[in-house]
Amino acid sequence: MKKILLIAGVCFILISMPAIMALPTTSLSSTRIMRPSQSLVEKQIAALEEPPEWANGNFTGVWGLNLLGVPLPPSGWITGYYQEIGLGSFAGVFAEFNETNATGAVLGIMLWVFFIGGVGSIATGNGTYVAGLGVANETHYYVRLNAIIGPSYYIHVKYTRFE
Repeated sequence: MKKILLIAGVCFILISMPAIMALPTTSLSSTRIMRPSQSLVEKQIAALEEPPEWANGNFTGVWGLNLLGVPLPPSGWITGYYQEIGLGSFAGVFAEFNETNATGAVLGIMLWVFFIGGVGSIATGNGTYVAGLGVANETHYYVRLNAIIGPSYYIHVKYTRFE
């Protein structure tokens, strides 16, 4: 009986999630709480000018939009540092291809196939939290990021370990 109640409870939560997420938020202050602060983004950019102490390697690659799960052609470049692909920290800066200076920052942690972190604009300091799924091999890392606010993105990078 306990198993049936547990299964029914989990099913109820999973079925009701889309309805709960569709409810509008009436307070603007609650959406500001969900965004990484400008000082956090500025600290991250300053930390990326030289390899951070925690970094075991660096990465370079491209980013773009996902449209219904299909990656569109790349929109820009991304570069940064990582601690361990698969289990560790990840921090980088990115911009569109026509920009030479970084316009945004991404930071987070990788937990095997999961990515949890934040993305922010350098100019405005606005940002949002992201979660995603990724795959990695010995030289490349691909992750699809879904933000609380905004479209779905992907990051495809080639990484090299420091010697």
